Amino acid sequence: MLAKDGRPNESFAHNRLMTETYRVLIVDDDPVQTSLVKDFLRIAGIPESQIAHSIREMLDNLKAEQFDIVLLDYRLPDGNGLQALDAIKKADPEVPVIMVTGQGDERVAVQALQHGAVEYLLKAGDYLITLPSLIRKAVESNQLQQSIERSLEKNRYQALLLNNVRDAMVVWDMDGLITYWNPAAEGLYGIEAIDRIGQPITEVYLNTFDPPIQLLDPEQTTGQYIERRYQHPFGRDIWVSSRMAVLRDTDPSGRLIGYMDVSHDITQSKQAEQALRESEARYRAIVEDYQTELICRFTPDGNLTFVNEVFCSYFGIRRDTLLRMNLFSLILEADQNKVKEHLALFGPDHTAAMLEHQIQLPKGPVRWFQRTDRAIFDDMGRLFEFQSVGRDITARKEMEQQIKVAQTHLAQAARMATLGELASGVAHQINNPLTTIIADAKLLLRDIPEDHPGRESAEAIEQAGWRLLEVVKRLVDFSRPAADTLQPVSVNDTIKNAMVLVSAQIDKQNVRLEPSLSAELPSVRGDERQLEDVWVNLLILARDATAGRPDCSIQILSKSDPRGWVQVEVIDNGTPIPVYQLESIFEPNFVGPSSGRGTGLELSICREIIRQLGGEIIAESTPMNETVIRVSLPPDQEISLD
Repeated sequence: MLAKDGRPNESFAHNRLMTETYRVLIVDDDPVQTSLVKDFLRIAGIPESQIAHSIREMLDNLKAEQFDIVLLDYRLPDGNGLQALDAIKKADPEVPVIMVTGQGDERVAVQALQHGAVEYLLKAGDYLITLPSLIRKAVESNQLQQSIERSLEKNRYQALLLNNVRDAMVVWDMDGLITYWNPAAEGLYGIEAIDRIGQPITEVYLNTFDPPIQLLDPEQTTGQYIERRYQHPFGRDIWVSSRMAVLRDTDPSGRLIGYMDVSHDITQSKQAEQALRESEARYRAIVEDYQTELICRFTPDGNLTFVNEVFCSYFGIRRDTLLRMNLFSLILEADQNKVKEHLALFGPDHTAAMLEHQIQLPKGPVRWFQRTDRAIFDDMGRLFEFQSVGRDITARKEMEQQIKVAQTHLAQAARMATLGELASGVAHQINNPLTTIIADAKLLLRDIPEDHPGRESAEAIEQAGWRLLEVVKRLVDFSRPAADTLQPVSVNDTIKNAMVLVSAQIDKQNVRLEPSLSAELPSVRGDERQLEDVWVNLLILARDATAGRPDCSIQILSKSDPRGWVQVEVIDNGTPIPVYQLESIFEPNFVGPSSGRGTGLELSICREIIRQLGGEIIAESTPMNETVIRVSLPPDQEISLD
C-alpha cells in the first residue's frame, strides 16, 4: 500500500520483511519510478539495489558487480526489453530477469518469457506489494536450478566411470533372485540381462562354474577372490576371476540386503601362465641333456679354456677363436659387474650358483642368458677354474614381461571396478528418493488450485525431479561400453564442442580461454562424446585451478607430434600441481587432491578413456609454473581395440 504522499507505507512493508538480502539491478529510464521501487524494496528488507537508466548502463553494472536479479523495464532509451534480455544472457546467463512494464501486451509477455525472463509484471494497481515476494521466488528458483546443474555435473563424472568399467557385475537379493546383470556381464557370459533378472542365483549362476561359487559368510567384510572355469554358451571354456562381497543397507542397522559378484575374463592370463609352465618344463628337460646346453670352462679372470659345439653355434664364432677370447667380452657391458660379483662369492662353502644376465651376440640382438656355474678347486683347495652350463631364456623373459603387463592392466581394471560399484550405488540412492519427490509433487498439484501462488513452485519441483530422473537413467545407460561404436572423429570438432559447453563458466571467472587448433590433423578412431567429456573435464579442472587468481589464462592447443599422432595440450597458469603429485595425479583419490583441481576422480576417468582409445596422457609443470596436461592419440589407422 502507498501513503498519501505516494511513497511506500513503511508499516505495511515491514510486515513483509524478508530474511534474505538480495542485490537487485533496477533498469528503468523513469527516475521517479526507479526511486519509488528502490525505496519500497529497502523498506521490504532488500536494501542492496542499483539503478541503470539504459541498456548500456545496465551492461556496465553487470560487468562491474554480481547481482541476484534484474528488474527490467520494457521501454528504454537505447532499445527495448527484448534486446536488453538478449544482452543480459550474453553478459551473465545465470542472473534471473523480471520484465516490468506499464503496457499490458500478451504478445510482448510471451516474447519476454521466450527470451529468458522468469516473470512478466505490469505496473498497475498494487504491483509493488507483490514485488518483494516475486523477487524472492525468482531468486530461490534460480538458486535451486544452479544447485541442480552443479549436481548434474557431479553425477556426470559418475556416469563416465560406469561408462568405462568393463567388469561384469551380478547382484542378487536375500531371496536368492538376481536383481542386476550389467552389460559387461552380458558380454562376458553370453546371456542377456532380460534372461537372468529375477532368476534363482543358484541355478542360473552359482552352479554354472567349475568349481561352483560358495556364498560368503555374512560377517565377512573383505570379500572373496576366486578363479573359476565357465562353459560359455558359444562352446568355449573361459577363465573368470572375481571378487564376491556382501551388500548391507546404509542405515545404522547395516542389515544384510544381498550379494554382489564383480568378475572379469582372465583366459589370456591363464593361457600365458600355462605356456610359461610348459616352457620351464622344456628348459628343465634340456638341462638333463648337455647336448643342447651351452657349456664352457674359464679361468677366474675370464679366459675361456673350453667351449662345446652348441656354444660355438650359438655365438656364431669358431672354437679356436673363442678360446682366445675372454668370457666377459660376450656379456653385455651393463651386466659385467653383476657377473663378476656373482663369481667373487664362490669358495669352499659356496661351490655352485645360478645367474641370469644379458649377452650381446656379435651379429644379433641382446639376449637373456641363464647360467649355472660350478667352482673347480685343485688338490690344495685353490680355485683355478669355473665350469658353466647355460641356456637362452629370452623367450621366457619376454613372456614374463607380457604377464607383468597383463597383471598391471588387471590391477587397474580392479580399481575401476571398485569405482563402478560406488557409481552404481550412487545411481540407486538417487533414484529412490526422486520417485518420492515426483509423486509428492503430483499430489500437491492435484490439490493446489490453478491460481494458487504455490502451484508454480510445485510444478518446478516436479519438472526438476523428472530432469534429474533422466540423468539417473543416463547414469545407468553409460555403463554400457562404447568400444563397438568407435568411428573416425575430428579432434578439433570435439574441442570446439567442449569449449561451447564450458566457455561461459570460464568467462565468468574472468579467465581467458585461448584456443589454437591446427587445421591439418588426421582423424582418430574414438567416441565423439567421450572425447568431448575429456576436454570438458580438463578445461573445468583448469578453471578450478585459476579461479580467484589475477591475470589467468587457459590455452587448449592441437597439433601433430613427431610420430604423426594427434596431440592436445591444456595449459593453465593457475595453482601449479606439486612435483611430488605429478606421478600419482591420475590415480583415483576419494578425499580430493590438494592441488585444487576437481574432486580427485576426473583425471582418473580421463586416463581410462584415453587408454581405451590407445592413447597417452601425462601431466607436466613448466619452469614458468604452468601446468600442462598432454593427450596423444594415434591416427585412425593405428587404433587397436584389444
